[in-house]
Amino acid sequence: MPKLKTHKGMKKRFKVSANGKVKHKRCGSSHLMSHKSGKQVRRLRKKSALKVTAEARRIRFALLERQNVNPEDVEAHKLASLAPRADGHPDPDAQTEEVKS
Repeated sequence: MPKLKTHKGMKKRFKVSANGKVKHKRCGSSHLMSHKSGKQVRRLRKKSALKVTAEARRIRFALLERQNVNPEDVEAHKLASLAPRADGHPDPDAQTEEVKS
């Protein structure tokens, strides 16, 4: 079976972050900026993440990058590792250093 090819048009327009979020450039930011407010221009400069998870998953598969990463699971795991456990003991997975005096 031949190798899967990356969709070159999507590669130019989207970027997949390390956590699996799909970033893209906002529309309306390439020209005709003189009549737009400064606040809007600054907002349009920033990249935005896709809100629809199905679209993000489709783009990750087309780009062949981090296909099986779910950003919500990554965020939940990160929050779980930072939160203390209910029984009062520190989380064994958390990497904490104990300083002895």
